[in-house]
Amino acid sequence: MSMFRLYAVVACLLSLALAQPFAVLAQEENLEEAIDAVLEAWNTSASPGAAVAYVDSGEVVFEKAYGLANLEHGITWRTDTVSDLGSVSKQFIGFAFALLAEQGRISLGDDIRTHLPSLPDLGATITIKNLFHHTSGLREIYNTLYMVNRRSGDIIFQEDAQKLVSYQTKLQFQPGSQYLYNNTEYMLLADIIEAVTGEQYHEWMTRNIFEPLGMMDTTIMHRQGQVISRVATSYVREQGEFTQRYDNSTLQGGGGIYSTVEDMTRWIANFSSHQVGTAQTFEILTESGFLNNGESLDYGLGIGVEQRDGVESWSHSGSSAGYRSMLVYLPEQERGYIFMTNTPSLGAPAQTLTQAFLGDVLDTTAEEDEGEEEEEIAEAALPLEDPTLYTGRYLSDELEAFYRVQLDEGILILRHRWLGEFPMEYRGEDEFSFSNRDGSLSFVRDDSNEISGFVFDNGRTIGVEFHRFE
Repeated sequence: MSMFRLYAVVACLLSLALAQPFAVLAQEENLEEAIDAVLEAWNTSASPGAAVAYVDSGEVVFEKAYGLANLEHGITWRTDTVSDLGSVSKQFIGFAFALLAEQGRISLGDDIRTHLPSLPDLGATITIKNLFHHTSGLREIYNTLYMVNRRSGDIIFQEDAQKLVSYQTKLQFQPGSQYLYNNTEYMLLADIIEAVTGEQYHEWMTRNIFEPLGMMDTTIMHRQGQVISRVATSYVREQGEFTQRYDNSTLQGGGGIYSTVEDMTRWIANFSSHQVGTAQTFEILTESGFLNNGESLDYGLGIGVEQRDGVESWSHSGSSAGYRSMLVYLPEQERGYIFMTNTPSLGAPAQTLTQAFLGDVLDTTAEEDEGEEEEEIAEAALPLEDPTLYTGRYLSDELEAFYRVQLDEGILILRHRWLGEFPMEYRGEDEFSFSNRDGSLSFVRDDSNEISGFVFDNGRTIGVEFHRFE
């Protein structure tokens, strides 16, 4: 090779080597502009904020924070600001069980009463898989407690899950026959880890998952009033102003994990590096559950698993007080992102972020066009000949709470001391719906054809029975 040609080759290679960083930089600049546009509402010095990070092949490609972590003191969000992950936490306990199952310390087919023998026998076997796949038939803790005297933001303790189950008189449905998203189940899963390992849940998770991955700013709220360093304050917008919304619960398993986008990039990177766990661990984690009829749930051990246009994605969203989060990962492309914010009031950018980060292989714009909108036709309430047949007081032995059904200016109203009033609309054959909330109420009659009680169903809490007493 001539000296001239050698110089030409070297020059060509050098030019390519120098050009590559600039090409990558240009792509990153374009990406930053795109994400800045998506999160424009968060990027102010007077509103709650957010942070986002994007990982490609185990490397952090983009990481940025916006807005304020605390309005009172003007503290800005940073990429090491801590925030509540909400239900994004569920995949961590799924990963814990995948590790334990791979080690032979537990089977996902175990009857949960094998590990929690104090739970009542409700007439059917509930397995660990049923808990993970939201198919147990147990009552959901938030919805059930809200039927009594709890409100959003009230404290729920970890021990409340087993207490709720101990009061349940029968299952809402046979295990495996229906899917009903349920936090009670995940709280019980945390209790099972403690029973199997002999350690407190938060300590086992820290020692076996967080610390080995270098997630040193990730912690589990296990104590009421627990102080967590650098945590963002949670806000919602009420009457045009931002208001703090507290979450002082000690719920574990279904939520309760506080982390940063920096730590979460380490979690996402582990999906491909298997620094903790093996390929089999992730196969267990992301194997979709099925109903008894064979229908796929597109849901693994605390993480959504679905195929869209031939592309597999793992994802989960999170919501707790005013905190919101979203994680999306494409395992075949080894790419994913985490988004965290301390308010839901500025919008829901998950679909737009997915399009910005992953839109070249996962087209989310088609989701907006799927299906045709159907015109809703309001169903008029039927006339009720004698509404006084239904008035009276009704008690639920299971919930240890009672409601009143009263007549007010010709309208039947379901009243609760703390929860307020719910006007009822007659649908025929002792069936009623509500004009200001989801759900239905079905009255039952005794052998004398007298009204003896009702069964309440709001779609999440099914078949709560109330009996009439004077």
